[in-house]
Amino acid sequence: MDFIDDPPESTDQERFQRHNRFLRSLKSDTLLIIDNFNVTATQDSFLSVVLKYRCQILFTTRSKLDEYCTLPLKEIEDMNALFQLASVFYSEADTYRATVEKIIETVHSHTFAVELAAKLLENGISTPDQLLTRLQVEKASFHNEDKIKIIKDGQSSKATYYSHIHTLFSLYTLSLEQQDIMCNMCFLPSTGISARIFAKWLEMPTLNEINDLIETGFVQTTTRRTISLHPMIQEITLSETKPSVTRCHILLDSLQKICLMHGMEVDYYKKLFQTIGNIIVLIEKDDIPKYLLFLENAFPYMDNYNYYKGMNGIIQELKCLLKTKNIGTDSDQALLLDFQAALETKPEKAIKLEKDALAQIETITADNARLVSNIHANLGGLYRMNSYPDLAREHMEKSFLLLNQFNLLHINDSIPQIANYAIFLTEQQEPERGISELQKLSGIITEYHSDECLDYSKVQETLGTIYLMTANLSQAKTHFKKAFKIYEKIWADEPEMIEAKYQEIQELYPQIGFCIEKNLSGLLTK
Repeated sequence: MDFIDDPPESTDQERFQRHNRFLRSLKSDTLLIIDNFNVTATQDSFLSVVLKYRCQILFTTRSKLDEYCTLPLKEIEDMNALFQLASVFYSEADTYRATVEKIIETVHSHTFAVELAAKLLENGISTPDQLLTRLQVEKASFHNEDKIKIIKDGQSSKATYYSHIHTLFSLYTLSLEQQDIMCNMCFLPSTGISARIFAKWLEMPTLNEINDLIETGFVQTTTRRTISLHPMIQEITLSETKPSVTRCHILLDSLQKICLMHGMEVDYYKKLFQTIGNIIVLIEKDDIPKYLLFLENAFPYMDNYNYYKGMNGIIQELKCLLKTKNIGTDSDQALLLDFQAALETKPEKAIKLEKDALAQIETITADNARLVSNIHANLGGLYRMNSYPDLAREHMEKSFLLLNQFNLLHINDSIPQIANYAIFLTEQQEPERGISELQKLSGIITEYHSDECLDYSKVQETLGTIYLMTANLSQAKTHFKKAFKIYEKIWADEPEMIEAKYQEIQELYPQIGFCIEKNLSGLLTK
């Protein structure tokens, strides 16, 4: 049997390449088993991808995939087998065999409930008799039982099963720190995330508390220390801990700091964005100003990675919140309109949105100058793309003046503004001025960030574009190569993004394609 065993020191790129080679090698005589695939086909793009492989595939799942051949399986009914399962986790099971067997019957022989009960007994939190009594008489405190999506033995007993899991959960009497960990874990993507990354988000000095939760069975883990919550445990944790902006402020602050670290990319950004998406859906908004700032800082970072699903989610959330008159400021309203314009495909509508955004701000101050500068720059870019050079110059120069006036040239927002302004100046027969501004910007990025970040690559790509526009092919090649060296490093696990960038430049500038094609094709065939 073939299997993938990643060394713990493997990088994400090495794992990606190893897994791809493995999956491409599978033939029709190979059986690939995917255990616990507990989402629907519409909830997970993984299903459509894996079904393209040429091997035979067997899923174990609680989801109903009616369009495929299925074989319904009942819970293990053999008491000896179930008792052996409990014995794995409870060292004194033989001593209390009669009571343990009654506990197994009470939880309807559900293997997950049996495991949790055995681990609870092993920890000494309850005696077998005490646990049996609680399971027999206690009802679940969660009232929305009809919302449970997990289907294991039909509609008639799933709520009862849920009640048992809820009772086992409540009996553990987790410490306040463990409750906070579980509360914040509710937002993690179903595929999980590195335990160390999550601990860093919560500013935890060690993994001890997480390891204890793994021992209880509430937190699931893999050999690479990826952690997640069982779907039913997530439901119960949401009910018990009621995660809110105030309670989860450490997590939100950590995610916000990452989104503000422009020029410093993280290789787990998809999981980061999925976590933010879950926060939007699940968190209680008990501190609206803090929550608004969190969303407004996340949007530009998602834009940096073209994560349109998340960007649309943030726009919809802001629309919903800002409908209420006493929520948000004029700047919040302006920013929402600016975000909408960023995703608008119709130029005339995007221009109107940006003009409406400017109209929200009556007086320019140090607090809103950055926002006003951005809106002027975006509006100037739209006018430029739609052949209104005079209006484009007017708004781009207003943007540039505000950056200078309020000492904002070093911030990330200045990068696209100056890049677009430099292209515009070149189109208006002023390339030297545009190149000069970009070279200054390159120095600022290197000083404040590095020369290996996406911000730096974007400036290099813009310089390459300007040199092509001025027929300086040699300089153009130099700057495009610098840009692609960074793209290939940062997007190493997503060759489709590199391919899209290559195609974009190849279509615009066919004469430059040969100078980067070799590097790109080499990466794609690894």
